[in-house]
Amino acid sequence: MIAGNIPAKDRGVLETRSVTRRDFLKIGGAGLAGAALLGVAGCGGGSKNQQGGGKPIKGGTLQATSQQDPPSLDPALAYDGYSWALIHGLFVTPITYTRTGEGFVPWAAKSVPKPENGGLKYVFDIHPGIKFTNGESADAAAFKYQIERVLNPKTKSPLAGFYTNIVGAKKYRSNPKGSVKGIKVLSPTKIQFDLEKPDQIFLQTMCIPSASAVPKKAVEKYGQDFASHPVGAGPFKLEQWKRGSKLILAKNKNYFDKNTAARLDRLVYTIGFDPHTGILRVEQGTADYVYANNTIPSGDFNAVVNNPKWKSYVHHATLNELGYVYMNMKMKPFDSPKVREAMQYAIDKGRIIQVINGTGTVANQILPPHMPGYDRSIKNIPYDPGKARSLLKEAGYKNGFTLDYWNSNDDDRPKIDQVIQQNLSDVGVKVNIHSVSLASYVSRMPTGKIQIGFSTWSEDFPDPSDFLNILFNSDQIPTNNQPQYSNPKVDKELNRAQYMLDRKKRLALYQKIQKQILSAHPIVPLYFGVEYDFISPKVGGFYIHPVWHQVYADWYLTG
Repeated sequence: MIAGNIPAKDRGVLETRSVTRRDFLKIGGAGLAGAALLGVAGCGGGSKNQQGGGKPIKGGTLQATSQQDPPSLDPALAYDGYSWALIHGLFVTPITYTRTGEGFVPWAAKSVPKPENGGLKYVFDIHPGIKFTNGESADAAAFKYQIERVLNPKTKSPLAGFYTNIVGAKKYRSNPKGSVKGIKVLSPTKIQFDLEKPDQIFLQTMCIPSASAVPKKAVEKYGQDFASHPVGAGPFKLEQWKRGSKLILAKNKNYFDKNTAARLDRLVYTIGFDPHTGILRVEQGTADYVYANNTIPSGDFNAVVNNPKWKSYVHHATLNELGYVYMNMKMKPFDSPKVREAMQYAIDKGRIIQVINGTGTVANQILPPHMPGYDRSIKNIPYDPGKARSLLKEAGYKNGFTLDYWNSNDDDRPKIDQVIQQNLSDVGVKVNIHSVSLASYVSRMPTGKIQIGFSTWSEDFPDPSDFLNILFNSDQIPTNNQPQYSNPKVDKELNRAQYMLDRKKRLALYQKIQKQILSAHPIVPLYFGVEYDFISPKVGGFYIHPVWHQVYADWYLTG
């Protein structure tokens, strides 16, 4: 998830993005902000059904559990789903996503601005009178301050690369003095952004937490501790955070918009309960929701999901997340197109989905079903060991070969590895599995020395560039482009699509690009991730949002 809007050479720290927000949480969260971030899983496609059939109760306290604290509540630093959902409740951005994630709606701004000057200029008109919970004004200057703070290398924001297309941003990153030329406060309620190139995803970057207004005095007061003492202008405020014990969000009674105000009085997270214990507490009624990194643990999955008693507690939705096997095209035997094609037929995707408890659907392409540009005309390549053996023979490998396969050993990944090892053995290929810690795997991935491995990728925002540009542009070799796929024609088309303003033509070009990439077989698309959540049916307003996952301001209790 990170950086897709700018060529890699301009992305700063985002150049090394390869960890999705789910795995960013697993390996230490904010501690990776200035380090290499690499290929594993996070955001989604969203559920259409909303929970809550009882009579809504005004206010009330919702009890939730989590195994760990969020890594950071600073919108300039947070890069995991757990933190993003909380920040979305504590802060405001100029605009935000619709419930489906397929469009924009105004938030702190009065409207979603239209591009001006051929897509090089955007002006946001901010609602007057918005206040942070410390009394400072959440005005145009507060938004300018935050974007410049994200761009300042001293902040070490993992999201800085999203904003380097703003005029003067690159210069500011190299010498953060004065202000960014392309960010102009026209009045207390108007802010203008000038871009170097027209950019279809600029508005996406105005929705995510890094674009949140922050109060300058509070940031300067707390310094790095602002991550633990966030002061925002959102539907909630942070009432208490005792690390390892309790995190409490309370309704912001001075929030500016009654239509999007929090419906709960409090959201209380009790920290330190593992997901299994959290599920038991929800079943017993002592908790209402368990945060388990957007899944139900393998040990509880069948007992919970297949038990009619808990049917109303279980919610799931397909994510904008791809699980895949990548093959290093610079290393034998994967320099052979027929060998790469053979791998498509050799791996049993259905069996992999079985061993991960159905938390995926068969993938037939790179772009997930809820992603703009998803191509319904692409057919899945069936599991066919005989066809795989035939292709290997044509490639000159009738006696097979040996592969060094790499993956991390967290969650259900060892189960995936075992299926792949057996599948390839069935077509005469021996697989040596290197199963290591996630941190070790992450550090190895950018070396470009992995022959074959497993990875997942998920969106930062719903735009095809966030998959195709990052994973297959040659300027992303080897950090994110693990198969080291390189096609000058594709590079040229990816860079052209990035700045096209005609949405229909742009998506058609991405579909063409995707087919070109798939025809070279640099990866085996395995599955699109499915999120599972366990929450009491007495909680109303719950749905799985494609970007935020949880939208706490919409939740309410029923009686």
